[in-house]
Amino acid sequence: PVYDMGKRIALIVQGDGRLESVVNTDKSWRFIENLSIIPIVFKPGDEAVYHSYYAAGPTDKVSIGMPWGWEKNEYDDSKWYSASELQKGSPFLTADYGDSQWELIPRSIPLMERTYQNFFAVRRTTGNVLMKDSFSPFTIAANQKVSILLDQAQLTTAFPEFIISKGNGSEIKVTYAEVVTNDLKNIGHRDSINGRAIKGVFDLFYPDGGGQRMFTTLSYRAFRYVQLDIVTGDEPLTIEKTGSWFTGYPFEKKGSFAASDPALTKVFDVGWHTARLCAYETYMDCPYWERLQYIGDTRIQALVSYYNSGDDLLARNALEQFEWSLQYDGLTYSRYPSSLPQYIPNYSLVWVIMVNDYMMYRNDPEFVKTFLPGMKRVLHHFKKYLTADRMMGLQPYWDFLDHTYNTKKVLEASTSKQLTTNSLFYAHTLDKAAEVFWYFNDKKTAGEYKLLSQQIKESVKKQCWDPASKMFADTPDKKIFSAHSNILAVLCELIPKAEQAALLKRIIANKDITQTTLYFDFYLARAMNQAGAGDLYFDLLSKWKDYLKLGLTTFPEGVTRSECHAWSASPNFEMLALFGGVEPSSPGFKTVRLRPQLQKLDEVSGTIPHWAGEISFAFKKSGDRLTGQVTLPAGITGIFEWQGKNLVLVSGVNSVK
Repeated sequence: PVYDMGKRIALIVQGDGRLESVVNTDKSWRFIENLSIIPIVFKPGDEAVYHSYYAAGPTDKVSIGMPWGWEKNEYDDSKWYSASELQKGSPFLTADYGDSQWELIPRSIPLMERTYQNFFAVRRTTGNVLMKDSFSPFTIAANQKVSILLDQAQLTTAFPEFIISKGNGSEIKVTYAEVVTNDLKNIGHRDSINGRAIKGVFDLFYPDGGGQRMFTTLSYRAFRYVQLDIVTGDEPLTIEKTGSWFTGYPFEKKGSFAASDPALTKVFDVGWHTARLCAYETYMDCPYWERLQYIGDTRIQALVSYYNSGDDLLARNALEQFEWSLQYDGLTYSRYPSSLPQYIPNYSLVWVIMVNDYMMYRNDPEFVKTFLPGMKRVLHHFKKYLTADRMMGLQPYWDFLDHTYNTKKVLEASTSKQLTTNSLFYAHTLDKAAEVFWYFNDKKTAGEYKLLSQQIKESVKKQCWDPASKMFADTPDKKIFSAHSNILAVLCELIPKAEQAALLKRIIANKDITQTTLYFDFYLARAMNQAGAGDLYFDLLSKWKDYLKLGLTTFPEGVTRSECHAWSASPNFEMLALFGGVEPSSPGFKTVRLRPQLQKLDEVSGTIPHWAGEISFAFKKSGDRLTGQVTLPAGITGIFEWQGKNLVLVSGVNSVK
């Protein structure tokens, strides 16, 4: 898989004392090379994956010759080989000059969850097979060809497990799919299978005739539907048990959200399931197709983690890994780990904003401080792409902002070769970076960033505001317009706060301009929050409600392909931050601002895990009147804002009226 960057493998186990030393890795260990597992490689564009981009790695062909039972105490390993000791290992950054040790770092995240789950239903069978929904053992006669379609009822990430007896000479093809469809561009309801065939990555299992053979895979699979295509030889085959072991980062759900619109609670639940399936040893964009940790997705995932679980270990892991990917020119990889280098310049800026997020939502200033040199390198890189009048042009590599926004086409239609989007994204990042450096008392650097940001904003405002449409154009010649430029203009506060909601309303209503996908809807929601436009965000969530009507159990990429994509879980953060109004008002989340925006909701309640405890709220609205309660952890204070009035919040229970 593209996320695997390893070029060599080794194993070190060290017991803590004399008794535990029995597990020490030395020549007493035994090994055998298992030649019965052969990788099945799916390349990007293969027909089996709908000619789409696939990077999640090979599947398995498990043939005769498996050392069955090797994991059991009674297994006879006398014919196995003695292990070889290679080099010594040492902690990272401790090896002396000239030493040949392999450097190691401690694992910074817990082990993954492993929970057994049964299939939900048998949806379809063909051939001579009788299988009940109870999944009790069943036998397929010799010389038969059968097909069994299993339904998990919701998308999952799991290690499949099939216990099989006899069946020497049989072949079992196991195909995994997010959805059963004949056309990825026209899927329809996800529960429907009528007239549809399954397509996707698959494993091949070859029984050897033994009893209770447990077939599984080396890496987990992502699926809702699983189809077994079985061809038996001269011996009948019995499937004793079918199921899988769910796996994923062991997030514990501690946040909650409810509202007078019950569909929003369903959005919250499905969003959490989406976030869970996109988190493993790293965050990832999607579990079926890529499993790559993209910065654009990861910023959103980290915020969801902060507000839904309070667990920041995977976010810390990501922040460190993206810094490790920094190149000589000041760009990070767009995704990391990745054996295939890829650069999206704006994603390097997102990493800088992620550092600011961590500073605000968590409470570990020493950790944040380690990233200051890397932030400087990234922000310095972008200076070279500023024009003399302080706007940004086309950036190298993949100049991506959103799937709907084609930077090159915008510039091809322009004579100025300057972009509002790139300019304002840089200015927005400079503002966020300035906050970080100011917090650490580097006022000189913070001042330089604020000055440069202001120069960029003034240039964009002067050259790209179009009085006729009352919108910002994508370039100074004002030929092309997008929602993206105007969203960034709001986030950069290029117009007064009192006018921001009206601008957002105009760009949403104008279907002639480039609109956002689910990814950039996150930034649209952030702009709505800033503008106090809770009514517009409520309407925006109709996108997510419509997906529920189609039977999705996770939220998709928003363009053709992935049924489960990390960035689409953004409502699990924004509904709490906007409808509940809960946001930090100082670094370390030591003070809180609550500014609930309930224009189209009568009631809202929720809980947010906080490093000091838990923040909870419950509000009821009647006209302009609001009543409710806010509870803050010990030592945490804040301000409550409603209709121009402020209420001081203290630790513990606060009544709002």
